[in-house]
Amino acid sequence: MNNSVATATHRGFVPPPPPKTAKAAGTRRLLLDIAADLFLDRGFDAVSIQDIASAAKLTKGAVYGHFNSKGQLLVEVMRWKLAERDHSPGFAERVSDPERGVELLYDESGRDIRLLEVDVAAAARHDPEVAAGWALLIEERNARIRASMEHATDPDTAAWLVGVLTAGIGAKESSGLPQPSAERLHAAMLAVIRALA
Repeated sequence: MNNSVATATHRGFVPPPPPKTAKAAGTRRLLLDIAADLFLDRGFDAVSIQDIASAAKLTKGAVYGHFNSKGQLLVEVMRWKLAERDHSPGFAERVSDPERGVELLYDESGRDIRLLEVDVAAAARHDPEVAAGWALLIEERNARIRASMEHATDPDTAAWLVGVLTAGIGAKESSGLPQPSAERLHAAMLAVIRALA
């Protein structure tokens, strides 16, 4: 995506301001956690701000004090889940080793992220705020993937393809379709990643 298109797309998303107190940070973390669980359990469209507020034992106004819309909350749930995974023990080592890193595309540890991506992509089709926030997250993630695949002939295409593979796997998972055996899937994914190098 060229810079002028990226800038225009991202203008529609404004992240929430950082929490001002430790208590506010704790409440925000609680809301992200509850929203993620509800979105995963029921799907984004089936969850209301009132559902999130009730589960957190807060008012709707308190939720809106942290997030100005359900769409903004969804984008921030994705940002939080991606950051949580990126900072998990052993993640950097797995990413730097193609043999182990390819597992991140389909293993159980990334399933929640892949399922949430399906909801984000669907919401982005009709909500410009979600579309802009999702585009920003994809751009950030692609930059990290490009950096980890700098040895590839075409890191930009490699990063795009990794994102497509992950999104496709998430779509299959959300429909309940079984994966091929782990051994076959690993070998096929590794062949694709090696071909990009």
